[in-house]
Amino acid sequence: MKLAELCDTSPNYIAEIEIGRRFPSLKLIEKIGKELNVEPYRFFIDEHEAYQSEMDEIISLISRLPEQQRLHIINRISAP
Repeated sequence: MKLAELCDTSPNYIAEIEIGRRFPSLKLIEKIGKELNVEPYRFFIDEHEAYQSEMDEIISLISRLPEQQRLHIINRISAP
């Protein structure tokens, strides 16, 4: 089934939400989240920013390891 049908709204309305012309109600955001199996708050998070923050933390942790361990991790990540 299409998302619009599952959320009891029109496909055009969903399309307008996707391109930023319309903004859904909180109730519709909750329905969409439920149907997509996504927590509604995730629609408001900049995923790139969250990813970058996680990467910065990982890099910081790795940089504190002894050199031999860092090299081992780098080799494991780089291996095909």
